[in-house]
Amino acid sequence: MLFAVLTLVLASADGAVTSDGGPGPDAGVVFEVVPPEALPLRVERVELTGFSWTKPAVVHRELQLDLPGLVTAEQWSLGITRLWNCGLFSRVDGRLERRPEGVVAVLDLEERFSLNPLFSFGVGGGAAWVRVGANDTNFLGRFLEWGLRYERFLAFNGGQVWFRDPRLFGKRLVGLAQVEWLFRPRPEYTRRRLQGLVDVLHEVDDVMLLGLRTEVFRDEYSRPLVGEARLPRDLQGVMVHSSIRVGRVDTVRLRESGVSLEVRNTVGFTNEPGATFFMQSWAEALGFLMLGQRFNLAVRVQGGLSSTAPTEQRFYLGGLDLVRGYDDSTLRTEQFVLGNVELRGVAFDSTWFAVVPAVFVDGALARTEQFGSRGLLSAGVGVRLLVPKMLRTGLRADLAVTLVGGQPQVGFSFGVFQFFSSTDRLAIR
Repeated sequence: MLFAVLTLVLASADGAVTSDGGPGPDAGVVFEVVPPEALPLRVERVELTGFSWTKPAVVHRELQLDLPGLVTAEQWSLGITRLWNCGLFSRVDGRLERRPEGVVAVLDLEERFSLNPLFSFGVGGGAAWVRVGANDTNFLGRFLEWGLRYERFLAFNGGQVWFRDPRLFGKRLVGLAQVEWLFRPRPEYTRRRLQGLVDVLHEVDDVMLLGLRTEVFRDEYSRPLVGEARLPRDLQGVMVHSSIRVGRVDTVRLRESGVSLEVRNTVGFTNEPGATFFMQSWAEALGFLMLGQRFNLAVRVQGGLSSTAPTEQRFYLGGLDLVRGYDDSTLRTEQFVLGNVELRGVAFDSTWFAVVPAVFVDGALARTEQFGSRGLLSAGVGVRLLVPKMLRTGLRADLAVTLVGGQPQVGFSFGVFQFFSSTDRLAIR
C-alpha cells in the first residue's frame, strides 16, 4: 500500500500531460530514449511536461505533427525550432521514448511569463524616450497578444494600443491591428502623428514571409525643441506596404543563427502639393552566426530608395536606433545604405539573469538634400543585461566613438533588449 502511494506521488510530481492535456499514464517511469538519428519512425502521441498556462493545442499547432503517424527527422527538428521561435518558452527540451504502446514524443517546456509590465527606454544621439505599459503575449494561454503603452519622447506624451494574433484563423498568419498617437522631434520641427494600421503576414514553409500593411495617418507639426523652425503643412495620407522576407533566423535562448532578407515596397497618397503620390523601397538583410558555445556574430544591412516624398516620409538616420554615436535624425535622405556588425558573447547565463558584452561597428552612406553624399561611421563597446525567462526584456548600454564627420565624439546610448535582433521585426514599436 505504501509503495503504491509513493508511486502515485512521484507520478503526479512529474507533471506530464498527454496530447489532450490530461495526466500521462506513464509519468514518473523511465523509458528507453530513441535517438533522432533513428527517424523516420511511427510516433503514437505527444506528452507535454513542465508548463501550466499554455493550451496544449497551441503546442500541437506549432509542432504540426500528424499523430499517430510517421515522423521524419526534418519534421521533428522543425517542430522544436518552431516552439523556440514562437517566443512563449525559455526552455524547449524534446526527446523520443520507446513505450509499451510504441514511440512517444516527450516535450519538456518552461514557459516565459506572458502577462508583463512594459518598461523600455532609449537614450542616445541627443534624444531620449521612455515607454510604460503592459501586454500579454499568451492571452488566456492561446498565443494571442494585446498591449497598451504610454510613451514620453523628450517633452511629449503619446501612446499605443494593439492586438495581434500570430496564428490568425488557426493558420500561419500574423494579424495586427494598432492605433497610436506618437511624437518625434526632428531638427526643424516636432511631429505629432495619429495613426491606425492593419498588418497581415503569411508564413510560407517557415522560410518565407509575405506581408501587406495599410496605414492611415494625420501629421501635425510644431516648433522644434531647439533651433530654427521650418514647419511643413499638416499632412494626411494613406500608405500601403507590401513586403517579402526570405530565409529564417532561429533563436535558441540568448543566441541566434541564420540569415534573412526582407524587401518592402510602399505606395503613398497624401495631401502634400507636389507629393500627392510617392513610392519607396526599403530592404534589410540580417545574418547571425554562432561561434562556439558563447559567441554570436550579428550583422544588419539596410538600404532605402524613395521618390519625391513629403518631408516626414523620407528616411532619417541617426544615433538613436541606426548609427550609434551621432545625433538622432542627423541625416534626412531619400537614398541610403547602412550596416551594423556586432560580436556578442555570453559571459553569464542563468534562468533570471544573463550578461552579454558586445563590440560593434556602425556605418552609413546617404545622399542628402543639403550636403550631397555623406557618410557616418562609428565603433564602440557595449553590454546587455538580459532576462532569459522574459521576452524582449533586459537592458543594453553602448558607448560609441564617431570616426567621420568632424572631430571624433563619444556617444552613449542606453535602452532595452538588443540594439537589433530577429525578434524586433515582430515586436510592436
